[in-house]
Amino acid sequence: MSAGEKAGGHFPRFLAGSLSGNLADGIMFTALPLVAAALTNDPLLVSGLIVARFLPWLLFGLVVGVLVDRLDRGVLMVSANLVRAAALVALAALVATGHASIPVLYAVMFTVMTCEVFYDLAGRAMLPRLVPVEGLDRANGRIVGGKTVLEDFAGAPLAGLLFAVAAFLPLAVNAGAYLLGALVLLGLPLAVRRTAPEAAEDAPARPSVRAELRAGLSLVFGDRAMRSPIVLNVLANMAFMAQAGVLVLIVQEHFGVPEALYGVFLASSAVGALAGALLTARIAAALGRFRTSVLAFAVMGLACAAFGLAPGAYLAALAWGVLGAAMSVSNIVMLGCVQTVVPGTHLGRVMSCVQVLGFGLAPVGALLGGLLGRVELFYVPVAAGGLILLALLCTAPGLRRLVARADEAAAAAAAESAPSAG
Repeated sequence: MSAGEKAGGHFPRFLAGSLSGNLADGIMFTALPLVAAALTNDPLLVSGLIVARFLPWLLFGLVVGVLVDRLDRGVLMVSANLVRAAALVALAALVATGHASIPVLYAVMFTVMTCEVFYDLAGRAMLPRLVPVEGLDRANGRIVGGKTVLEDFAGAPLAGLLFAVAAFLPLAVNAGAYLLGALVLLGLPLAVRRTAPEAAEDAPARPSVRAELRAGLSLVFGDRAMRSPIVLNVLANMAFMAQAGVLVLIVQEHFGVPEALYGVFLASSAVGALAGALLTARIAAALGRFRTSVLAFAVMGLACAAFGLAPGAYLAALAWGVLGAAMSVSNIVMLGCVQTVVPGTHLGRVMSCVQVLGFGLAPVGALLGGLLGRVELFYVPVAAGGLILLALLCTAPGLRRLVARADEAAAAAAAESAPSAG
């Protein structure tokens, strides 16, 4: 029986809303740079969209994590999609009338990604209330796989085709996809949207936002079983961003891939990520979560090194695809473990810490990769692979403890539900 069926039919609705948002994201991440390039040829101004994309996580991520643990998560997700749709409608009108500008693009990207902070954290925190513990890996795999397909294989090409017809058209479709996602999510029942059944009783004595934020940070950094895997994920993300920052130079200058085929080369990672998302639940069931996690991070490190040392573009693309698969598997398993171990009333804060750390240190990884790339381009992926393997070696004991705790929680939940199932 699927995760969605075990959840009484609510997970498919949640997944449909998420997929609609993923399609919208894929369109937006392609359309806004195209609009920016039509307005200016200044690389610095165009790259400012990346800053506007990640800045909301750094500014608001931790506080939003507290709000997600306090408020109705379904209302947050629906409201986020409605605001995103309104912002894109306004931008489409400005583009159509010739009144768009670079500052306007920054403002729209910032607004949409601020909403994304609310949407993403609320969705990740809500998922454990939609599926049983044993269905988390499968459910997360479907979400990650759907995200890959709709952002990379559907949204991005669709944005390019629509932009060729009219510059405002992908923005209008983008807004419609966000609106559709909001309408789908309206049907989620209160029982899965609220943070906890006893939330109303606890509301009068609830601590301040600052106190709840400190409690969330303490839960992350005060528990080695939580801290070690998070450090591992952050370092792995830094290693990946180090490569991503100079990837176009590595692919074109080191491997000689022409500009016309650069997008095809990048697609190898998306193919790998999709395969990893589809296979994670089966691999984890066969090997166990701990072995699966260690294998995924080890393959990730080796794939980075293999990418840098590959003798040609074809083997490099294969290594890049394997890297995408390993990252997908590791992310899904770690996410499922955290969702199993952390109480639902704290999930928003814990997830916000993970996201803020990952996005906050990503530019550091990119900068270090650029500096090392000045010496020799292929040094970057080799060093990235070494960093991941070293981080895995140092954090493996904490990773084992987290997985063991998650397995115990899953076993207890299964035992508790067994009598009612009979």
